[in-house]
Amino acid sequence: MYYRSRTKSNRLVDYIMPFLIIIAVGVIIILLFNLFKAVFAPQTTGDAFMHLESGSVQVKMFGTEDYFDLTSDALVMQGDELITSADSKVIIEFFDGTLMRLDGGADIILEEIDDGDEPFISMILVDGSLWFNKVYKNTSSTSIEVQMSNIVMKSTEGGTFEIENTFDEAVRVISGDGVVVDVMSQDGASVVETENVGVGQEVVFSDTALQKYWQFQSPSVLTALSDEFKETAWYKWNIAEDIEPTGFSKAAILGEESDFVEVAPEVYEPEEGEDDAADDVADDVADDDADGAADDVADETFEPDVVEEDSIVEDGPEDFEPVEDEPADDEPAADLGPLTTPTITSVAGVTETNADGFYVISTNPGTLTGGISGAEDVVVSGYTLTKFVAGDGTWTYYANADYALMEAGENSYEVYALAPDGTQSESITVKVLYQPPAPVVEEEPPAEEPVDEPAADEPATDEPVDEPADEPTE
Repeated sequence: MYYRSRTKSNRLVDYIMPFLIIIAVGVIIILLFNLFKAVFAPQTTGDAFMHLESGSVQVKMFGTEDYFDLTSDALVMQGDELITSADSKVIIEFFDGTLMRLDGGADIILEEIDDGDEPFISMILVDGSLWFNKVYKNTSSTSIEVQMSNIVMKSTEGGTFEIENTFDEAVRVISGDGVVVDVMSQDGASVVETENVGVGQEVVFSDTALQKYWQFQSPSVLTALSDEFKETAWYKWNIAEDIEPTGFSKAAILGEESDFVEVAPEVYEPEEGEDDAADDVADDVADDDADGAADDVADETFEPDVVEEDSIVEDGPEDFEPVEDEPADDEPAADLGPLTTPTITSVAGVTETNADGFYVISTNPGTLTGGISGAEDVVVSGYTLTKFVAGDGTWTYYANADYALMEAGENSYEVYALAPDGTQSESITVKVLYQPPAPVVEEEPPAEEPVDEPAADEPATDEPVDEPADEPTE
């Protein structure tokens, strides 16, 4: 009897089928796990409620390329980009009660909204101004990070602060602590320097200041809140909102069972021993009733109704103006000892000069290092060293050729010191001969000259040519 053998295709199916079953079972398990996590596991990505006080907002949702207009209150989510119209006043309340207000013409990208065990809010301020209020409910435990063109602002404690990315980049602290600003390198890959901003202070990063940071010169950018800023309508609107927040209902969008923290004028209570904001920005204000964090920074151009009479310093003026704490005119100068003439010890590691008195170097930057005694400041070629601490025994200056602080060839630097009473020391001149290494040029192999090949009917040039013998003439 003839039996037909099993075909090759049947044997292949029997071999592959167990693997297909295993793969299918694995996919089903993964889908069931994700479904369980979506239904029962707590979500750590929070949303935010946007209230339109006036104007309109263009929104581009995450994963899309089209903008659409919003003219009423709405939810905004992680990944959304918001652009406010020029006449807009926008208030955003995050999951924990953190309030953020947007000025007209602002452009932000909500990068991360995490309401997990370590709440975190991160965004990019492309353009415009933001105002944060972290003094309600439990908002002080939420970390906030705002990235701008060249700086990154970070806040880890309760308070109120303002951020700008317009012509310049600026951070201003109205109340609270824990605000730091990282200055990024030109390529944004690393942090050049970190500035700590205290109550009643501001840092403004102009193009000139950023260039100095990138030259490792550490410019002085930390100042008191400017009167010009406190005269703006943007500042006055936010101060009024901090004292008496605008009430708005979220029930129409979120429902009555919403987890969002209702906005209420409940003031953040600083820990015992923490300096009050008024102690730093207004000598004439005593915040006895703690009616609002903004009471600490109210000025003569804006008097909220909630300020009680007993919050004014007794016998003080009814209208008050924040002033900076200035040292008394008769405060004695610090005693740093006798002032000496600066000395130079090395330039880029070179300690000896040539016959003409030049330190010959080939590295960039040409780091000038020297000694000093009794100095409060050291000045190099008109620039006051910001890293020098009064009383230090050494000073350092970075002559960076990339920023025209040192040129190829001969350079000279005048160095002198200043005592606390303003006395100037004798100056010295440091001469540097910068010889940058010659660029390495790769030699190209010489081009081969083309060889004319003989035509098919011509003999090769390296073969003898048989010339015909002269035929006899008839």
